[in-house]
Amino acid sequence: MASMNENERTEYSILMSRGRDAERTSHFCWIASGVAATMLLSWGMAAHNPALMLPVIFCVAYGFYTMCHGRQQTRLIAGYVKEFFESDSGPMWFTRLGHLEVVPGFNASTTDWLSTVLANAVVITAVVFAWMYSGSMPKGELYAGIVTGCGMVFSFHSMMEMTRMRQSDAAAFWHQIGMGPVEERRPHRMASR
Repeated sequence: MASMNENERTEYSILMSRGRDAERTSHFCWIASGVAATMLLSWGMAAHNPALMLPVIFCVAYGFYTMCHGRQQTRLIAGYVKEFFESDSGPMWFTRLGHLEVVPGFNASTTDWLSTVLANAVVITAVVFAWMYSGSMPKGELYAGIVTGCGMVFSFHSMMEMTRMRQSDAAAFWHQIGMGPVEERRPHRMASR
């Protein structure tokens, strides 16, 4: 960091701290929602109530999207630091980490997909138990259908969100805006004959 002035060092330190805080907060929210979803699932199973499976899905979804938001913030900060701070004479953590991700055997995306699979496993379990207990209460099939619909929406969206997040390059986003304004020309319409 010898080539950075005092303002750049301060900004770099604040960004790194904010990235750590975002990652830590997303982990805590993910763990808390996982514990809460598991407790709700066990209560619903003990009560043989398909309606109690719906809060399980909402709890998992809340934790999953909080985790995704935290990881997205961390990736944006990493992309910003990589684009505007990392150079040949400065810090190189994110640049070198990006190079490491293409090395065979190194798989940073495993934890992202593991979180997604675990979230969907809890959701699928809630759906299965909702249908198992649907006959034990009035309107049980209606509740089981609602749980199934919400579970399917969450499962589909979580997979798409994780795929989108893994395919995006935050440094490229920052590079695009770092280039400055670009004039777009309107397409010329051909005159009708």
